[in-house]
Amino acid sequence: MTITSKTSAGVWKRPRCVQAPDAVVMIRPHHFCPNPQTAADNSFQRSGSEEPTGLLAKRAYDEVSVAAAALEDAGVIVHLFEDMQANETPDSVFPNNWFSTHAGGHVAIYPMYTPNRRRERRSDVIEMLKAQYKAQDVIDY
Repeated sequence: MTITSKTSAGVWKRPRCVQAPDAVVMIRPHHFCPNPQTAADNSFQRSGSEEPTGLLAKRAYDEVSVAAAALEDAGVIVHLFEDMQANETPDSVFPNNWFSTHAGGHVAIYPMYTPNRRRERRSDVIEMLKAQYKAQDVIDY
């Protein structure tokens, strides 16, 4: 489904697709690496990478930076947060695992199984959603 509308000057705005968001939240990782706390039951994770951990983390940091810039160039609002270095959260680049947004100003916060995944949950991200997008109802499961 595509939604189009006119500005106050009567000019058509870019078509808006319900499936394509106008804004995203991204976390630029500082500690990206295979997570030993989730390795046993995460089929998406591969261990034994040929790349040293520091190089892998740098590559992930750079890739998120490039992706954020490309999204902004395409007109998407990017709320880019830095990984909290003291927390050592190797999976912080995946904020969609711990929260989701829903129509009507609803935000759901999900529990995370392992201790280092629990540290990914960030109040500053939720506060930004409340302030910028009028998130009225935050459900913390």
